[in-house]
Amino acid sequence: MKMSDEALTFVIARLLENAKDAKEESMKDRADMFAAGRKVAYYEMLDTLKSELDVHDADLKAFGLDIDVDRLV
Repeated sequence: MKMSDEALTFVIARLLENAKDAKEESMKDRADMFAAGRKVAYYEMLDTLKSELDVHDADLKAFGLDIDVDRLV
């Protein structure tokens, strides 16, 4: 079964929100290794998604990934 663009956009939006939350959590307690690891994991996911969509000539803006992932996370 193929995922629709709408479904993929929804999933990416959830990942973006979770990434923002992970960044905020990691900034509250910089010694919390779990929070730091969670932040890195979201960075890796979003960076990979953005790279793969770009390679496939997808419209990054349509998926909400026309962003600087380094700044977000």
